[in-house]
Amino acid sequence: MENYANFNVLFITRTSTKKQLRKEYLYARITVGNKRSELSLGKIVSAGLFNTKAQRCLGKTKEATQVNEFLFIVNSNVNEIRKQLILEQKEITPELIKARYKGEEDPGDERPPMLLEMYDEHNRKFKELIGTTNHSAATYERHLTSRSHTSECIKNVYGVNDLPFEKVNYKFLTDYEHYFKTRRKCNHNSTMKYIKNLGKIINQAEYEGYLKKNPFNKFKVSYEFVERETLTQKEIDTMIELEIPEQRLDRVRDMFVFCMHTGIAFGDMQQLTMDHIYEDEDGTKWIKNKRLKSNVEFMVPVLPVAQKIIDKYANTPLREKSNKVIPSISNQNYNGYLKEVAIRCKINKNLTSHIARHTFATTVSLENGVRLEVISKMLGHRNIKTTQIYAKLHEKAIKRDMQGLFDNQKKNSKKKKRKVSVNN
Repeated sequence: MENYANFNVLFITRTSTKKQLRKEYLYARITVGNKRSELSLGKIVSAGLFNTKAQRCLGKTKEATQVNEFLFIVNSNVNEIRKQLILEQKEITPELIKARYKGEEDPGDERPPMLLEMYDEHNRKFKELIGTTNHSAATYERHLTSRSHTSECIKNVYGVNDLPFEKVNYKFLTDYEHYFKTRRKCNHNSTMKYIKNLGKIINQAEYEGYLKKNPFNKFKVSYEFVERETLTQKEIDTMIELEIPEQRLDRVRDMFVFCMHTGIAFGDMQQLTMDHIYEDEDGTKWIKNKRLKSNVEFMVPVLPVAQKIIDKYANTPLREKSNKVIPSISNQNYNGYLKEVAIRCKINKNLTSHIARHTFATTVSLENGVRLEVISKMLGHRNIKTTQIYAKLHEKAIKRDMQGLFDNQKKNSKKKKRKVSVNN
């Protein structure tokens, strides 16, 4: 390391190309060992005023005095930079001193990535891994959306295009939360999901040494319990039996009913082909595949209602061309058409693709005595704790339906107490 090698700062001048100006430009020639580099000082002096041998301007004119003071400051600054580099135990080079003097990044040192830059790199690598464990196209799209919203937040709150990780702190997370809840009108749980997505990038920055303190050490991601809507058996029957002449609504109804009787998520249903259906030795048909979201295997028996829908599309061009079990449609259009189906069925609930899956877990399965462990396997949950949310919903439904019995027994109990007191 050339920290203590021959070091010298020599001031020189270069004549202006415009000779009529009779001016010269000042430079500092920095030498370390056998290497040297010239630094333009951005200072112009009258021709002949600076004496290279004396390393100063001769005479006592105002210009000479000012230039000499300037050169003294430059020399002091360059030496201070050298001292700082020695303390940092960096190999000193003329180019490094020149860069430090100009306030530029150290030559050869990579600038640490900023928040959105790291998010872009994460998404690029994630895309390459789609189809492998825990890398689905749906999750990739969520990260793209999260990255876009993060960019908007940084621009609106901080007025810049990106943030260095030194500014990604606890305050940033609270600003991030406030932005989503006020500007984007997101509810608490949706906001927490965006923060959780961003947390993956922040944790990565900490692991790679770009972030000294992880703001998630103090900021806790929490979720509020939300009672998920499901359809009753009566509503399910109404939807199945309703005659719908419009083909687009009829297909959407079939898709929804199919999901209610298989528990398959919307994204998995779009990818489902006849190759995913097989028949066991007992003649029972099964749907077996891996979830796009988590790559966890799920398997569910084909109930008669689901089989009827499979048979309905057996001879369609879609089945012949792609072997798809059921027609596919964009999630946005699907949820939009479902609202029309709900109106036709006189179901006063906001139908979404998620409700079909919830209905399968509760009305179709739990209420018919299917064990939670079995439901977990059919839904493709990695952990049974995820499935237990449906058990809580089931408990609420039981309490609701049993409330009349509770009330009647309380009334009867009060009447008996009155009779006993009267007899006494």
